[in-house]
Amino acid sequence: MTLLQDGLIALLAAVGAVALLWLVVTALVRRPEDLPVVLMVPLRGKAEQMEYIVRTLELRRSRTGSRAPIVLVDAGLAPDACRRARLLMGDHPDVLLMSAAEVSKFWE
Repeated sequence: MTLLQDGLIALLAAVGAVALLWLVVTALVRRPEDLPVVLMVPLRGKAEQMEYIVRTLELRRSRTGSRAPIVLVDAGLAPDACRRARLLMGDHPDVLLMSAAEVSKFWE
């Protein structure tokens, strides 16, 4: 019986040590966001997947705690797709619509 108790205590100690090591390593490896990050999505034509892409990127941002803006780059959008992109900007505050010329000015 003591062998079983000793084995259980050793197992719990090993799990606790691994958990502590994991916490220390993740605290040391994780850096604060010191570099500006922008999520750019070039769109052209009808851009049928635009809403899906924006929602997926917002879900990833919320899971990672990122505050990176989502920039939709107009690389020849159809007028209807451009209107949908503007509607997305109204629904999602961190979504921007820029032309290719505006993107180059954005990085200056």
